[in-house]
This record gives sequence, C-alpha cells and structure tokens, in this order.
Amino acid sequence: MPKLCGTVSSFYGGGMIAGQPIGTMIGSRMINNAQAGFIIGAVIMLASGFVALAIWPREEFSKDIERTKMTLKDLAVSCHFPKFSTSRDFYKAFGCRVCMLLSYQMISVYQLYIVEDYVHQTKTEAAGTIATMSIITMVVSLTASLISGPISDKMHTRARY
Repeated sequence: MPKLCGTVSSFYGGGMIAGQPIGTMIGSRMINNAQAGFIIGAVIMLASGFVALAIWPREEFSKDIERTKMTLKDLAVSCHFPKFSTSRDFYKAFGCRVCMLLSYQMISVYQLYIVEDYVHQTKTEAAGTIATMSIITMVVSLTASLISGPISDKMHTRARY
C-alpha cells in the first residue's frame, strides 16, 4: 500500500483537523459553564479510547511474535531522531508541521480574547463567532487535506525516514 500513503495520511490528518473545531464548538457552547465543559470533554476522551479498542482490528501475524519486555533504555533508544544527512524530507516535513501547528494554535488559543477585546463582543457573542469560524476552518482544512493526499500520491512525494 505504499502508493496510497498520502491518501491514508490525508484521512488521518482529516480526523485530527475535524477534532479541533468540533472541540472548539463544544467549548463555545459551554462558555458560561466551564466545569460542565471539562466533564463532557473528559467523558468523550475516555469513551473514544474504549471505542478505539473495541473497533481496532487485531493483526493476525502479531499472535505468533514472541514478546520481549521493554526496558526504559530500550524506550529511550527508540525515541531518537533520524540522521539529517539521510532524512532531509523528514526534517522538512517536521519543520513545516511544527511551524504550521504552532501558528494555528497561537491563534486558536487566543481567539476568545481577540474577539472579546478587539471586536468588542460579549462572551456569549464571541462564543458564537468562534463556533462559526471553527465550522469554516474545519470545512476548508478537510477539503485541503483530502485533496492534498491524492496529489502527493500522484507526485510520489512524501517524507522518507
């Protein structure tokens, strides 16, 4: 399936892209009752973990593999970055992804304060504005994600580790 890596990656990214605005929309509905919002968020995260375990397919081949106990040293060794000389595409993708996520989060985190302080909306009005902006962001981001994966597959460009 290596020829579909970009498409699969775009669907994975699409799920992550959809999660942020959906969380923002739920949060904007709970703007005047933060405690209920935190409880709902915790319940959703807990439930999603159980749903993933319930529906995730089990690999047939993993039953026959002998399991070895992992030590802390083994874990530390497995978390190293690849060499730059052999993994330039990885570092390009990593750098671009970090910059994109950092810029997106900087705006997303302060959105409520920006709308309240500079647009001069009340907290409830600002929550509605942010919910609307989240829907627009989700639609545009999902569209870009679902288009870019197949384009990547056709161009045969992706990060190699």
